[in-house]
Amino acid sequence: MSIVDRAILSIKRRDNPAARLAHDAYRRLMSWNLPDSAGLRSVYSSLYFAHDAVVGAIEWLGGKFVYEPMLRSRAEVGPGLRLSALPYISGHARISIGSNCSMGKFTVLSGRYIDEPELVIGDECTVGTDVYFSVSKSIRIGNHVAIAKSVTISDGDGHPSELARRMRDEPLQETDLGPIVIEDWAWIGRDAHILKGVRIGKGAIVAAGSVVAADVPPETLAMGVPARIVKSRP
Repeated sequence: MSIVDRAILSIKRRDNPAARLAHDAYRRLMSWNLPDSAGLRSVYSSLYFAHDAVVGAIEWLGGKFVYEPMLRSRAEVGPGLRLSALPYISGHARISIGSNCSMGKFTVLSGRYIDEPELVIGDECTVGTDVYFSVSKSIRIGNHVAIAKSVTISDGDGHPSELARRMRDEPLQETDLGPIVIEDWAWIGRDAHILKGVRIGKGAIVAAGSVVAADVPPETLAMGVPARIVKSRP
């Protein structure tokens, strides 16, 4: 143990008068605050808004001059894209994003099972931060779709479901994959998982944390693990 570590441990234990004095001084320092006054509130209110302006400007500049051009080099992207972070894209999927979409940092991984897997996102869609697309065949998302933070959408399982095939280390076949379709105006809640072969109908809502393994009809609310229809259109 180093001398510094021994000194810190002695202060934490308050082993002697000097250590107790140092410990008390540290506690007082940690509990100290600037006095609360109208003048200081005015000063720090200005600093707060200035900080927001700087952070917003950096995000805008990064999006317009770094992240968006880099994404356009990898995908077909319509006009009006708003991108707050550089996505991570691995594999050979063909990616198409419509106009006026707003997107946080997302991930696209594509498998080796077919030559041209596709990820198609329509116009005026919102994709939150940490959304994960696993594209082995086809994921098609309509217009005006909202996808919240940390959603996972996967059209394949990654490995065969049969034990014998996994023991033989067999790769997935195209028949193991199931295209996903999310129709216009659907809303996918935070931390939801959309599994292969699912169609989510127009205007449907998938509640946060749900695992969707079967189709969701239009204008319904699906919730749970596995997701079930809990509310239908009037």
